[in-house]
Amino acid sequence: MLLRFGLVLTSEDPNVRLFVCGSRPELGHWDPDRAVPMVAAASALNEPAYWSAEVLLQEPSRETFWFKFAKKIHGHFIWEGNGPMYDRCCEYDDSNLVDGVYCYPIGHYVQNTGCTNEMKHTTDFYFHIADHQAMHYSRFKTEY
Repeated sequence: MLLRFGLVLTSEDPNVRLFVCGSRPELGHWDPDRAVPMVAAASALNEPAYWSAEVLLQEPSRETFWFKFAKKIHGHFIWEGNGPMYDRCCEYDDSNLVDGVYCYPIGHYVQNTGCTNEMKHTTDFYFHIADHQAMHYSRFKTEY
């Protein structure tokens, strides 16, 4: 079964690479050097970017397994979260199967503080737009 992972990460380093690693052999058996690399849809710094990876799971493909994401910066892996309590669990659910691909629900990267920092990123984005007057509501309206 083909499994698709998706993650949102706001990076402050242009050299960051993202990986998914876990308890299954296809995910490296928790060995980050055998982890699956993810691909970013965009590479803008300090803005949320969507990362994805696809893995072909061997049978039994519907068994529960554990995984987490890791950043690699300048050759060093940084696991998300702060310990094994932040491991993610994938329990098979038919509703996540789309056109023969199992799509694990998209998540946010968990910082080592245990937070996703999305509120901080959203607030920073808002104040950046407001400070630079980079957006005006009339730009969205096409008819009056």
